[in-house]
Amino acid sequence: MGRVRVGAAGLAACVLFVAGTACGARDEPTGEVVPIYPVTVQGAAERPAVMRNAPRRIVPLGAGPRRIMGALGLKARTVTVNDSLVGLPLVGQIRRARPDLIVASGDSDPLDLARARTATGATIYVEPDSSIEDVVGAIGDIGLLTGRPLQARKLTKAIERVRRSVAVRVRTAPRVKVFVDTGDFATVPSRGLLGDLVSEAHGTNVAGPSPEPGPFPLQRLLRLDPQAYLATSDSNTTLAGLRADPLARRLRAIRTGRFGIVSVAAAAPGPGVGRALEEIARVLHPDAFR
Repeated sequence: MGRVRVGAAGLAACVLFVAGTACGARDEPTGEVVPIYPVTVQGAAERPAVMRNAPRRIVPLGAGPRRIMGALGLKARTVTVNDSLVGLPLVGQIRRARPDLIVASGDSDPLDLARARTATGATIYVEPDSSIEDVVGAIGDIGLLTGRPLQARKLTKAIERVRRSVAVRVRTAPRVKVFVDTGDFATVPSRGLLGDLVSEAHGTNVAGPSPEPGPFPLQRLLRLDPQAYLATSDSNTTLAGLRADPLARRLRAIRTGRFGIVSVAAAAPGPGVGRALEEIARVLHPDAFR
């Protein structure tokens, strides 16, 4: 989660919360705002994000931040902009949205964010999103910034439950060589979020830490011969289509039918990462889930 600082009122609230839950005397409170301000969290940006009051207007940039806002019950305070835009058109939309908090995905352009900060005076939090651990930490950070730490804790606990369950099921299973297809044989690095999910599911991404952009060379893929083949749900890749390809059909994963679809929505850096992890683990180790 990075460095987190809360004000005196927030510290008192956190102490009371921990004491209450430790004794098991009552359910967790579910009110709209826990008095934790001011709060400071680091995130993935160089500058820490500081909120002195609960944000009233929040602009999420990217699929992960949007899903986190929804899961935290912040729809009423969320102002959606067209984050497929870049440069001044995007900054203009953010300025018109008048946010006091911008929650941005890790691939957001730092220059666009700097311009948005200048135009609005908003606090900016950049979500770290290269691993499932990053996502868990980011949900906690965003929960603090938005006054929803208890709701964030429920989300992160749910992810951790799935992680523990998957770890128990695959702990004795051998690692499986995997290829991830995002469309037309393009792939993902082993160091990104999908690569990390593959690793937690006891898989090894054969593309390695830095595959070249564009289609992965099929002749090289044949030499690597993955045991399992994953395709993202937006890739339009099917087992039937791969079996119709004269080279792809020779892959061991395609011959044996060890193929599965990973939901793009679940694999976004948000509350669905636990479900994506289980989807991947079921393809890699079907016997462990019978």
